[in-house]
Amino acid sequence: MEAWTQRRTDGARLLRIDIGRWGTPVAEQFGIRRLPTVHVYEGKALVAGDTQAALERLSREE
Repeated sequence: MEAWTQRRTDGARLLRIDIGRWGTPVAEQFGIRRLPTVHVYEGKALVAGDTQAALERLSREE
């Protein structure tokens, strides 16, 4: 995913969130239940909310 992000010219970014403990506000806010978890957003809109859908979407955009 890092390589994919580096090839993008549209401002796509890869953000990592370190989860120290499950049940923290950040984990709850983003619905993180297991690692890795991948979400894809366009602007502020969530367009792929689970890892499988996110990876499929990212692979189509190459």
